[in-house]
Amino acid sequence: MAVQGTIVTMGNLTATNAYLRVSDITIKKVIDSTSPDNGKWQMTYGVDCYVSAAERAEDSPTTLVAPSVDRFKIITDTEPSDPYAAAYANLKTQSTVANPSDLV
Repeated sequence: MAVQGTIVTMGNLTATNAYLRVSDITIKKVIDSTSPDNGKWQMTYGVDCYVSAAERAEDSPTTLVAPSVDRFKIITDTEPSDPYAAAYANLKTQSTVANPSDLV
């Protein structure tokens, strides 16, 4: 699973139809009585960016450096039952990813 979309890379270059893969998912329950998120679930995930799916398939793919889509955080009331599906759905709603579409 992956998302294809237009992103801005470091150096302010636009990568059209970049191949985006969710990675490094972390889920934890927030336990902090001073936090408004106390008792909720926090999921953070990273995004690996490539010029294309073909580049990602190479033996030593080159990644794009794109701080605007590097890492995201989601706060929910319940623990995500499918973290990858939740992360991909969230990625497609980010303002830093234009024209997102699913890739299988």
